[in-house]
Amino acid sequence: MKYFNLIIVCLSLFSCTSEFSKGKYVIDTIHPVITLDRYEKEFDLQDFIENISYCKLETSPESLLGNIDKMMVDSSSLFIFDRYTCNALYRFSRSGKFLNMVGNIGQGPGEYVTLGEFLIDENHKEVYIVGGGILVYDFEGNFKRNVIGYNHYNKFAAAYTQHVLFENNFFIAQNIALYRPVPKDSLWSFALVDSCFHLKKMFKNPVHKGREEGIIKNCAQMNYFANYWKEDLTNIDTYGSQLTLKYPDTDTIYRYDVAHESLSPQYSIFTKEEKGDYEQTHLWFRERKAFDYFSISSYYPSKDYVYLVGSKGDKVLTYCYNKQDGTVREQKRQGKIKERQVPWFNIPLRGIERPFVLDNDLLGGEFTVDYRSAGKYWIDVLEPFSEDNWIDIGRIKATKAKDEAKKKELVEALENVGEESNPIVLIATLK
Repeated sequence: MKYFNLIIVCLSLFSCTSEFSKGKYVIDTIHPVITLDRYEKEFDLQDFIENISYCKLETSPESLLGNIDKMMVDSSSLFIFDRYTCNALYRFSRSGKFLNMVGNIGQGPGEYVTLGEFLIDENHKEVYIVGGGILVYDFEGNFKRNVIGYNHYNKFAAAYTQHVLFENNFFIAQNIALYRPVPKDSLWSFALVDSCFHLKKMFKNPVHKGREEGIIKNCAQMNYFANYWKEDLTNIDTYGSQLTLKYPDTDTIYRYDVAHESLSPQYSIFTKEEKGDYEQTHLWFRERKAFDYFSISSYYPSKDYVYLVGSKGDKVLTYCYNKQDGTVREQKRQGKIKERQVPWFNIPLRGIERPFVLDNDLLGGEFTVDYRSAGKYWIDVLEPFSEDNWIDIGRIKATKAKDEAKKKELVEALENVGEESNPIVLIATLK
């Protein structure tokens, strides 16, 4: 009961729609508020996982991965995108057997010039490859059709883009930095598109309202080095047959209504932590004081909980919101800030290394959520010989696990991974 009065106040402050009037929220509905008061407790996989499996990806000349830049999973397959080493899309079975490549690089019919992103349509057994245009293949890698040509990126004015397939609807998102000026009224952040990827309905990040001219003015200058504005990616999830998103810099998680083609608040996030000035915290190369402010960068919904990952200074902060009683836990063990210096400039670039880590009480050790897929799978990629290797086999052995037999199998697999071997993949299925 000690939070009751605060929550009532917060509900009044944060209950709003995605529509704005004269720069103010229009209050019309009530939704839960996640209040980031803290008490510490480690987060366990079995709290929200239905089952967990692992597979050792087959290593052969045809299937050798250089790097994994994106992974998606369905009930029978793993799709792995190696962008920077091979610029190719691989398909493996859930047991790890290499099945086929999807598409080929080239300029001929059914070939892509470059592979920027991909989507999976499990219902129709189709793969959408985004590479300038958008091409469609079947799961076996055979070309089926060309959705749109190479003018696809003319739809975007931003350097950071995302594509989403949900309930047979396609969505695209863009996040600043802008690489070209746009009209003030067309600074959209999220959009519904038709089957040919024509824009149908656009949504703006509410934080951009009133700042459009400054954002456009600070777009990237492609002909010389400049310190232009940027923001994090929009966090998008499709757990529980529901599309939700959190724009960067906002304190609201929105849900998408398919029937009405609209966004409405699902949760608001309340904290007493100080937030930085927009101009200061959106510079690409930031002064160190800009990192001292609090921000929530991502969230991870599950059946009974919503997990939130943020940062302040040199700390990564991970919270767990209980949907049933409204309590919030903070995890003791946190991810780490990774920082590198820009050559010739004494300016830091920062990111979060292993932002969302949980105790793997099912198989031992830890579970890092590297990728999410299909709204029901969380994926951890284990690479014992990578430069950023974090795997502690001794700790896995020493950890009491719910499934000791499967833990033993995993340990044996890790101990037999060679330096040139493909990684081992853990797949957790959400409740």
